[in-house]
Amino acid sequence: MRLAKVSCDFLSVPVRVPVKETMRDFGVVLVRLETDDGFTGVGLARPSDARGRAVRSVVLDDIAPFLAGQDRLLAPGRFWHEAGFALLTSDYRAAGGVVAGAAGAVDQALWDILGKSAGQPVYRLLGGAQDEIEAYATFGLNVYTPEEEIEAAKIVREQGFRSFKLQGADADRGQDIEHAAGRVRRLRETVGPDARIILDGHNRYTPYQAAALAKLVEPYDLAFLDEPLHARDHAALRRLKASVPWLPLAGRGRTGDMWDSRDLADSGCLDVMGTNVIDQGGFCQGVKIAHLAELRHLPLVTGGAFHHPNAHLIAAVTNGWMTEYHTLAASLTEYLFADCVRPVGGMLRLGDRPGLGLELDPDAFAEAKARGDSLQARQ
Repeated sequence: MRLAKVSCDFLSVPVRVPVKETMRDFGVVLVRLETDDGFTGVGLARPSDARGRAVRSVVLDDIAPFLAGQDRLLAPGRFWHEAGFALLTSDYRAAGGVVAGAAGAVDQALWDILGKSAGQPVYRLLGGAQDEIEAYATFGLNVYTPEEEIEAAKIVREQGFRSFKLQGADADRGQDIEHAAGRVRRLRETVGPDARIILDGHNRYTPYQAAALAKLVEPYDLAFLDEPLHARDHAALRRLKASVPWLPLAGRGRTGDMWDSRDLADSGCLDVMGTNVIDQGGFCQGVKIAHLAELRHLPLVTGGAFHHPNAHLIAAVTNGWMTEYHTLAASLTEYLFADCVRPVGGMLRLGDRPGLGLELDPDAFAEAKARGDSLQARQ
């Protein structure tokens, strides 16, 4: 099996913001690897710059020539050994996440090809520890009024979700912690005592703000406070953990290598390890991060949207807990790919579809590519 074609496109999809009923452009970079015997693998990358130009450059200029003519498309681990690590350790752009995102998209596509050729879903090839996993709904967008946010919570609850995430650090750049605590209180009153509530700090709180906020929300029993501080400031995270021992903290490394996650896990700051195959190097890196977290007794969750590829990682490993179902990103994925697997009662069952189980809708792809090309031309 040899590589016949590499495509990398910036796609833009208008998605609806629930309750507000307004539309927002949502962009993604789609990598496609086509083989000479008819298989096509797909992978997703986040546009790390305007319109994804940097990611596309790495995929088409750096990675595609390496893969050209090779007969090792069924060996994603070899790709990482020979190309992924070389790019991440030698390229000055790696620190910004561009190379990790590009390599991760190619990694996803290689696993997709491997799964399709083997007739097995990716999560089984990676370990197949779970047939069904929980999805938590990120619905609490910073664009909502308090009334709109509660209405959105009711919709998500009616869909069967049991875990809810609020995007925090919103009011006055995160300094208005009373505002954030009020959002948590109203959500608890809406979803009841048995639901899980997650507050996402987006790495924006100061240690003082995070500690003060933790004390304000203690009565509302957060499942965890996600990424409260900058992930690389282990000393500050340790101080925060010591000051609020009752509150579980979650976080993930900020680069595409497993060593960043290892250092974070070893810092003793976390109760929950996060990752995302979109940002942190795909499945080859994701499985290593999952295993190092398990050795430190940390459950694994994914954050940062794009639930479908991430669900394969969570389902693959024994410490996989939940994957994020981000309202807007889910709309994009479900528009681009025909007959997507969706949560039922807050649970995702990936089933037997080979590879990633993502079949691109040609009409939706053409429209999203035309929209992306139009946006590129305006830059």
